[in-house]
Amino acid sequence: MKKSTVSRIAAGTLSAVMVLGSAPLAMAGQYVVQKGDCLSKIAPKYDTTWRVLADMNKLANPNLIFPDQVLQVPDTGSKEAAKPAETVKPAEEEKKETVPAEVITPAETTEAKEVKAELTGLKVDDITLTENAITPEFAPETKEYTMNVQSDIYAVKITPEAPEGVTVTVAGEEVKAGDSAVVKLSQEYADYDVELVTDVEITVTAGEETNTYKVTVVRACDTDTYNLFKIESYKDEATGVDMPYAIYVPSNYDPDKEYPLVFALHGSGQRAQSTDMILKRYQMATVWAKDSEKGHNECIVLAPQCASEDDNDNWTSLMEYRSGKADNSFALSKYSVAAYNLLEKVMKDYSVDANKVYMTGLSAGGFATYALAIEHPDTFAALVPDAGGADPAKVEALKGIPMWIFHAADDPTVNPDEYLYPTLEALDKAGVEYKSTIYPEGAVFAPSAHFSWDACYANQEMRDWVFAQTK
Repeated sequence: MKKSTVSRIAAGTLSAVMVLGSAPLAMAGQYVVQKGDCLSKIAPKYDTTWRVLADMNKLANPNLIFPDQVLQVPDTGSKEAAKPAETVKPAEEEKKETVPAEVITPAETTEAKEVKAELTGLKVDDITLTENAITPEFAPETKEYTMNVQSDIYAVKITPEAPEGVTVTVAGEEVKAGDSAVVKLSQEYADYDVELVTDVEITVTAGEETNTYKVTVVRACDTDTYNLFKIESYKDEATGVDMPYAIYVPSNYDPDKEYPLVFALHGSGQRAQSTDMILKRYQMATVWAKDSEKGHNECIVLAPQCASEDDNDNWTSLMEYRSGKADNSFALSKYSVAAYNLLEKVMKDYSVDANKVYMTGLSAGGFATYALAIEHPDTFAALVPDAGGADPAKVEALKGIPMWIFHAADDPTVNPDEYLYPTLEALDKAGVEYKSTIYPEGAVFAPSAHFSWDACYANQEMRDWVFAQTK
């Protein structure tokens, strides 16, 4: 497994391209970024850290640097001199015959300036980053399109393109050239059990002419998948906690066969909601069952619920820390203890492959994923924490457990500077190997950048990676 650092975005997630006329030349106190560079790779050459380089260059996202980009570095003499990039000489201009300009009459000039009331381009995005696209392929003369999205999508981002001088509105909101409009989809409880259809109108006006385009957004109905889960309850004698949980067992379950198990921990929002919202609010649990029912990565899925209406109750001391009642965010609560005891019970009740028990969690569940693995490092074969953080003083216990960490660089709820980057730095210092995907600013847009789990669990590469791990 390849080691990742805070300054690297996992391959295959996102890429950025910078177009340069010619390669720059490095001066003293400068470094020209080479292909494959990241801040943590460059920093040792100047006896500094990636954070210092990020501050010196005012990088809002330290994960995004580009080949041929010129970075400011400490002018103290590097261990390895900054290599000047190859300069590219412009090709000689070809001699061309001078052709007299065509005479244009006033009438022709007026006609040339006229624009049509139509789009020149149309892009619709959700936040799964799976290159979903409208159908049919855009053409200015085609006025109706469809966009299919998965069941946990909260909004779509619509980016229309039109000539200068044209007025464009999306769902009644005027959109300037190059800008986007975010159109929210219903989050009503009843709408999780239907194929939700939302029509979005785009009007294009030029002078007296107006044309209307329509994008029909179809959000998938996963009721059949929800019905694969049983909602049950567990009484934990050790803690006194009554714990509801959702469990999926393959339809063709064979007790003579051992199955991997995915242990999935929800976020803070589902503590006071009905247990089925663990399944409906996001695909943290259901996506594994979908794969399994197709005969791909067959497994058992266990999703317990930290059921409490007390704001301070959670998987860890996260909320108590935020309210000033705890010293840190990382201490396990009685709910996590009960959830782990439930996991052990399920492992005894079903035919589980003890070498393939995987844990994942989002937000508060991401904190618990780290904390439970630190407490029980011999139990888990792989971890996928999303939008969480680990106790930097205890991460050495995670050595030997494959991890793929997900987070958004602009997460407003679990601030990367407070939780993600200290976690990654501690893992690096302790020599713990891990993979990481850090989504650039703006990539996760609805309801906020905190919701990076939509893209995380939609990532088939991640899911297949998990099932390739074994103790």
